[in-house]
Amino acid sequence: MFIYEIHNGTKHKLIEKRNNPFANSMQHQKTLDVYELIKDCSIIISASIGKKGIQRLQKRRLKLFFKKGNIQKALSELAKEVWNDKSSKEKQSRVRGNSYRK
Repeated sequence: MFIYEIHNGTKHKLIEKRNNPFANSMQHQKTLDVYELIKDCSIIISASIGKKGIQRLQKRRLKLFFKKGNIQKALSELAKEVWNDKSSKEKQSRVRGNSYRK
């Protein structure tokens, strides 16, 4: 998992890489375990998340965006989209994303 910060809707910066010990697990309700690793993030970019996982993350007020391809391109698109929706007080978001290939 890669953690980025988006600033002013135009720039994104890699903050850290976090290990996801549940990445290859078929564990029931692993979304809750993963949430503990990313609860400081407000947005998730992912290629896919299971139906129940989506519900669990949305219940915890995370914004979910589903994008495939290059993470840098996805972050740029997301930064513009999020910035256009935010109030002038909210100028920064922490994002959890992964680099995906098409």
